[in-house]
Amino acid sequence: MLIKNGLVLDGKTNRFEKTDILLENDNIKALGTNFDSDEIFDAEGAYIIAGFVDTHIHGCVGVEFASADEDFGPARKWLASEGTTSIAATVRALPPEIAAKAEKNILREAKKEVLGASVEGINLEGPFVSREKSGVMNPPDIECTSDAVRYLAESAEGMLKIITIAPERENACEAIKIACEYGVNASIGHTNATYAQTMDAINAGATRATHTFNAMRPLSHRETGVLGAVLTDSRVNCEMICDLVHLDEATIRIIYGLKGYKNITLVSDTGFMSGLGDGEFIVDGRKRVVKDGVCRNAEGRIAGSCVSMLAGARNLLRMGIPLEEISVMASLNPARALDADKRIGSIESGKRADLIVCDSDLNIKAVFVKGKRI
Repeated sequence: MLIKNGLVLDGKTNRFEKTDILLENDNIKALGTNFDSDEIFDAEGAYIIAGFVDTHIHGCVGVEFASADEDFGPARKWLASEGTTSIAATVRALPPEIAAKAEKNILREAKKEVLGASVEGINLEGPFVSREKSGVMNPPDIECTSDAVRYLAESAEGMLKIITIAPERENACEAIKIACEYGVNASIGHTNATYAQTMDAINAGATRATHTFNAMRPLSHRETGVLGAVLTDSRVNCEMICDLVHLDEATIRIIYGLKGYKNITLVSDTGFMSGLGDGEFIVDGRKRVVKDGVCRNAEGRIAGSCVSMLAGARNLLRMGIPLEEISVMASLNPARALDADKRIGSIESGKRADLIVCDSDLNIKAVFVKGKRI
């Protein structure tokens, strides 16, 4: 397959170049000109960027990734149609033995061949979070222990890539160190931690902030707390939900201004109701109401996002953030979090041919997954 006449975001320069992409099997064979192929796709001057990588997503179109027995096929196909070509299936705060069952199902689903988003890892949003900042989750009343982290990492058979731990939890720093030993990125989130507690967690090895500002101690000018730490420490990559519900434009600009695009990861944080439209749904035995594209619980609190990465990326574009920087936040940075950036996340020779063909407003013209147009 040869993709011609596109403005390609070159993964080495991070600049748009007028060049062609030669695909072979699942991968990008070369970028350049004067290639021959029996199969040609004419991009007609459109932009070509790497497929989005969503590292914080609980499900969509009726599929729940925390289930012990769920077919991910419909979700993977829908996500690819929205430009998301890789995910880390995310499990909410559950007791370890139940979370482990979800992990086993994710492992099974990841092995299935589906022309849609690939499952590149597992993200556990807990269970060791703060009850004060649990959001709409119902975390189990259990101790934070190194043994529990070991159990969850080993149950995932190398697929656990991210785990959220609140720094103020007992033994949090030891748990973070164990996560690091297993190659798992410890993420600071759902937390009422002080600045000092957060810095202890970062020094122990935490490298991420879970949906920054959301479910975190508010910023104060005398005790900046968790936000003061994660926004100013260059070792921390901050997640942003950019649906303009979880964060307004001013807050997005604060994160962007402090962290820069190289230290931000765009996430969707969608639940299984995403893609289903407005209505009432039951999650973990509790009612969720989606109205005008916003999901809330019975008390009216925001309960996850209802839109894909694509909507967030478009919001950033409308704010004036360059598409090449958005691509880093939505593709390359999350690929790095999954230790998959040698395979996905940017357009380079040898990487997988996961591509979005779009116009300057991020209206999708075509999506390729492993070199096949969906």
